[in-house]
Amino acid sequence: LRSIRFAARLRFTMDAALREAALDTRVREALEQKVSRERVGGEVDLMFRSPDPVGAMRLLINLNLIGAVFPICRLVPEKSQRMEIFNRGLVLLSTTHDYLCDCKLDPPVWSEYAHSSLPAAYGVVEQTLTENDEARRLLWYASFLKPVRDHSKSFGKLNGGESGRSKGKKGRQSVIYSTLVDELKRPTRDADAVEKIMKAADDFTQLIECGCDFSATAVLLSEVRVQYNALNGDGEETVPEQSIVCSMNGEIIDSDTEEDPVWQHAMEFRLLCSKTLGQIGPLWRAALILSLSEKLSSLGDDLDYAIEGDVFAESREEFRLGYIERYDAFAASMMQLGLIGSWAQKPTICGSEMKTILTNIPKGAFFREVMDAQVDWMMTHPCGSKEALIQHLKDTFTSYV
Repeated sequence: LRSIRFAARLRFTMDAALREAALDTRVREALEQKVSRERVGGEVDLMFRSPDPVGAMRLLINLNLIGAVFPICRLVPEKSQRMEIFNRGLVLLSTTHDYLCDCKLDPPVWSEYAHSSLPAAYGVVEQTLTENDEARRLLWYASFLKPVRDHSKSFGKLNGGESGRSKGKKGRQSVIYSTLVDELKRPTRDADAVEKIMKAADDFTQLIECGCDFSATAVLLSEVRVQYNALNGDGEETVPEQSIVCSMNGEIIDSDTEEDPVWQHAMEFRLLCSKTLGQIGPLWRAALILSLSEKLSSLGDDLDYAIEGDVFAESREEFRLGYIERYDAFAASMMQLGLIGSWAQKPTICGSEMKTILTNIPKGAFFREVMDAQVDWMMTHPCGSKEALIQHLKDTFTSYV
């Protein structure tokens, strides 16, 4: 494992005798039985921190050591199927890694350093993936293990159980948690972050497949903007007070009263995106790139489609550029709508004050429903006043007044 890690870190080629020894069944059995899982997990983590995590995972697969490092035998008993899953993970990891390398040479608008240095909402400090070593490491884990999670979900559905869950004492653990925490002895925060990236990637994919990329294009063409301007701050630990300016086509918008269909559609799009961003937070870039990479890795060499009986052939590169453009527009629109940092937004009305406004509000799930409705209104009315919010809540929950 250490030789594989050094090969990935220093771009060395493994000696033939060393490769032959690694392929020996006795070595694999010793790795499974005699080497501590903490040691194995430590070496794997350093591989994902290396300049070439793709090469490291490829060596693990080619040397037939991948099953000893990532034991998923209980989930996938058949060896050929396990290797197919690991190879899909390698392809996805390679696609993700290659795309991020391309971003260094030719950064998309939403990933340029100039954009990341702009103040995000509510004092959140943004970093691109090319600058954030920790987020990249988690992205490599998520890319390589995503097919394992997807197989676990489909396996759970086929067997009538919960996706990604195992029966017994640890029945509430997902396959990703079990692999990273139980088998590789990684911190639980790593497993939680990797699963969040995977879940958010699926959410972004669903949003774009449902047509939100067209909504994003409309936002950009209509110049719908929600801009946060820092007013002052008393210290580094204090979140600066901010004013919010809403505009469309260069004109200031009052989000309390604006009824333009384009604006209202943009705010509904803003609300949908905020749901995913609220779950993933600052790792949103990793999730979005993973979603895009899944699309890119699934492309064939040539793709045909028909329009009224006429067959048109498009090259893989044309489809690749098309997907990248759609995702670039989607990400740029989220930034233009002031969504970056929105996960740190606090409710205008706290829980105790809410009880004085809606005096008959019950506790528990009903109270949570009201607080969620407040957050949704704030997302669709970014410049909205507190008075308008209170009136909205009273009109919506008349029985609690």
